[in-house]
Amino acid sequence: MNKILLLFGHYPKEQYLDIIQNSKNGIQYAADALQWSLIDGIEQNYSNFEVVSVPHIGSYPFRYKKLNFFGKEKCKTTKGKLYNSLSFCNLTVFKMQSRYYNMKKYLNKNFQNDPKELTILIYAITSPFLRAAVNFKKRNPNIKICLIVPDLPQYMSDSRNILIKILKTFDGYFIEKYLKQVDSFVLLTENMKELLPIQGKPYEVVEGIYNPKDDVCGEKQSSVKNILYTGTLSGRFGVLDLVSAFMLTKNSDYRLIICGEGDTQNEILKLAKIDPRIIYKGIMKREEVLKMQKESHLLVNPRPPEGEFTKYSFPSKTMEYLASGTPTLIYKLSGIPEEYFKYCFTLEESGIDKMSKKIDEILNMSDEELTNIGKNARDFILEHKNPKNQCAKIINMILSC
Repeated sequence: MNKILLLFGHYPKEQYLDIIQNSKNGIQYAADALQWSLIDGIEQNYSNFEVVSVPHIGSYPFRYKKLNFFGKEKCKTTKGKLYNSLSFCNLTVFKMQSRYYNMKKYLNKNFQNDPKELTILIYAITSPFLRAAVNFKKRNPNIKICLIVPDLPQYMSDSRNILIKILKTFDGYFIEKYLKQVDSFVLLTENMKELLPIQGKPYEVVEGIYNPKDDVCGEKQSSVKNILYTGTLSGRFGVLDLVSAFMLTKNSDYRLIICGEGDTQNEILKLAKIDPRIIYKGIMKREEVLKMQKESHLLVNPRPPEGEFTKYSFPSKTMEYLASGTPTLIYKLSGIPEEYFKYCFTLEESGIDKMSKKIDEILNMSDEELTNIGKNARDFILEHKNPKNQCAKIINMILSC
């Protein structure tokens, strides 16, 4: 029976608070949630698997307070399966080599004797993970590597820092070599296959997973109508367009609540002084964000359809928004499957005026209409995009390879 090793970067529950407390910024809440949903879904579908975590945390000293991350034995999955997280030196740049070395050591120690029916399932295109798996495969040619691709590295950052660009170019050279050794892929969008060396290899599209265990309680207020955006405050994601569109609305009972951090947050704070209906909350815990999504009257993802990167990404907040039961407004991005657009409001064209009018149009609908739209969207996500259903696709592909 094929054994599957999940080589992930999620935050073990036993270390979660410590990771949050020591992170200076850039906590990967969405990535952590997706990885936990993958673990839960695989555990519901298949028994012969192992897990190891090398957590995706920020580097010391700029984004994390500690030089070393200390792993932990006997961490537990949702159903109680034991696994380890691995230690590594977290110093910027050197961190990559340390993570690779400790994963390599772990693979050689624990899986050298049974590689014939082993598939290593890796989360994300990160060179230390790929390098460790590919080098292990060189010594054990019968093992298989399956790679989950939530994002393409070339579209993950718009940093203008010269050193970062040089390091990413150098890293990209090796990643390109490692990708050729991958046997199968899990993609978040169909278009991703255009930029990956798939060429006849098996792949499945799993655009995301919503885990019902993440559900929280929350009730809408009747006195005001809250419009909510949660996520990265990057200029390319259209957050300032949303703020500008909101400022064109005249209803004094509207509130625009923004959660997150990014390169536009200072501009948002300035605009909030001009229009007191704008409320900037900063970084919030994921549980608080999910609660606010349920309490709001409209959720907006203003990411515009411009830019090639929209073909290769499925915004995780899309699934989260729809699962909340709150009406959602998005652009028709090419990375989002057509079936989703039946359950939300869409903007056919970009433009601040058009977005402002659409917000007014939606919030002027009856409570009954909006409740029904939100309920249908939630039912769609819970029935079709739950961990068991989505991960069954991955398991079936791995076992058929």
